[in-house]
Amino acid sequence: MITQADKGNTIVILPTHQYETKIQNFILNNNFHTATTDPTKTFQTQTEQTVKESTTLIPKDSRWKYKNMNPFAPSSKGLIKIHKPDQLIRPVANWRNAPAYKLSKLFTEKIHCIAPLPNVFNIKNTQDLIHNLNDTPLLPHHSLASLDITKLYSNIPVIETRTILTEILKHALVTPQTQQEIPKWYDVITRQNYFAHKKDIVFEYDSLAMGTPSSGLTAEIFLQHIEHTHLAHLTHKHRIINYCQYVDDILLMYDSTHTSIQMILEDFNALHPKLQFTAEAEKDHTLNYLDISIHRTPTNIKTAIYRKPTFTDTIIPYTSNYPTHHKYTTARFLFNRLDSYNLKQEEYQHDLNIFHNILYSNGFLIRPHKPPIQYPTRPTTT
Repeated sequence: MITQADKGNTIVILPTHQYETKIQNFILNNNFHTATTDPTKTFQTQTEQTVKESTTLIPKDSRWKYKNMNPFAPSSKGLIKIHKPDQLIRPVANWRNAPAYKLSKLFTEKIHCIAPLPNVFNIKNTQDLIHNLNDTPLLPHHSLASLDITKLYSNIPVIETRTILTEILKHALVTPQTQQEIPKWYDVITRQNYFAHKKDIVFEYDSLAMGTPSSGLTAEIFLQHIEHTHLAHLTHKHRIINYCQYVDDILLMYDSTHTSIQMILEDFNALHPKLQFTAEAEKDHTLNYLDISIHRTPTNIKTAIYRKPTFTDTIIPYTSNYPTHHKYTTARFLFNRLDSYNLKQEEYQHDLNIFHNILYSNGFLIRPHKPPIQYPTRPTTT
């Protein structure tokens, strides 16, 4: 069996029976139920009826755009977590041909337009995180830690989130008809949490479907409600100086003379019965978060590019039959990252050498440790 690794752009080869065992264990160890009857036709009828009834948000002459013709059950595959000791799988579902796929995309667009989330604690990317950290006052007794939400999509309570969504729409002062149509879309989309595995149809109840365009937004609706409800109290109780969230990863800076990461973790795990967190504390004043290593000194924060142990230098080879601008996309990203992450001169030069080696290993016209062009001289960062 040939499949992909969850991280590192790596191919994994393993016995088929071992791969199937991992899939079966994932289904058995989570809240999944199997059925032999495919509900796709029923879901298609429900989706078409919902689109037809959405007279306010979907013009009559545009209804055809949101119907998936000839739909079928989402397919699934497992990505092997080779960076984890037990090498479990991360399931990935292809939802593109599901009945409510197009309606799910429209749902996301409409919420962003008529009732955008505040995103108070969300960071957009690593560059945004670095700016946030640089703006945070740092004292010697401050410590760093990260929290990770366990199985995010499987643990978002669908019914409770629907109530939160209804309240958001009311506060956004949208029309009463819109307040009725959007929750109907939500019901149709969240009900279609299923995928095909061999001859079985696998369902998961009271959770979000993998691969659905709206699942990320729906998870954010619930998580931001939890933050809005509880974070002020937790920040005061534990003297949390900085709190950043990126999807299911949270970065904390807190006063280590007043609390500990174990105490913080205990309170976070008590926020909601379905939400469970794991914690990672800094080691030697360093914490890896997203794609950077954050090093805490007594007076400031230093950052360096972090690569997981599963990192490989594989990109689209220069000799491959791809359009030239595709082949240079990764190279452009890697070099732009060097200039945008505010690295110290030593880290910058180290990662520039790695960048050159990646290009050389993939057949680009460059010698190792030699820049392909004259890069502008970087000023020394103090």
